[in-house]
Amino acid sequence: MKRIFLKNSVALLLLFGLSAVLSGCDRSAERLNLDGSMVLSPPKELPEFIFEHRDMGKFSAENLKGKWSLFFFGYTHCPDVCPTELFMLSEVMRKIEKNPESVAEVPQVVFVSVDPQRDTPDSLQEYAGYYHQSFIGTTGEQESVDILARAMGTMYERVYYLNGKQLLIDEEEGVPEGVENSYLINHSASIFLVNPEGDMHAVFSAPHNPDVMVKDLATIQRAWD
Repeated sequence: MKRIFLKNSVALLLLFGLSAVLSGCDRSAERLNLDGSMVLSPPKELPEFIFEHRDMGKFSAENLKGKWSLFFFGYTHCPDVCPTELFMLSEVMRKIEKNPESVAEVPQVVFVSVDPQRDTPDSLQEYAGYYHQSFIGTTGEQESVDILARAMGTMYERVYYLNGKQLLIDEEEGVPEGVENSYLINHSASIFLVNPEGDMHAVFSAPHNPDVMVKDLATIQRAWD
């Protein structure tokens, strides 16, 4: 008996994915004078994906080309981590808006839901847009989300509850009827920077500070150019 993950063994696979990502990080914090991020050397090629977006219809790797993107994985029912991180990212955007010359290019923020079972394109964009009108809320089939999350190195697991108590579920028996939607998702809070070629370029590990993120983003962009 054990907690059931989003998919069999997905958390373990994501753990190995995180190790693989971090093993490619250049020790560039000192070389580039970075305070809250690690640059990948070389940047990591990401798998193809096709997600859904309320206004754009399809959101894919093509939407990453030619611009810098900050990726964060979470879900709209998240009680703590997502509101905190999305507010922090909104502060990053407001600081850039007040001082456009603080960065070489304004990034797009992409919020990917790891809970497509409950999060729709409409609810996702409404949720993401609440924090900043430019934020993109998107998701796709669970397998596609898992593949991209694993490639970037984020981790998450689904934990079920009944009457406020965590359930121990036998994966062979499955989730008991009536509690299919009674879960929270434990997930990491890292933010991932994708460069204009669509490759993962850097990782911002928690805790995050808006001033530090803007500074590091500017440094990374200018070094890349």
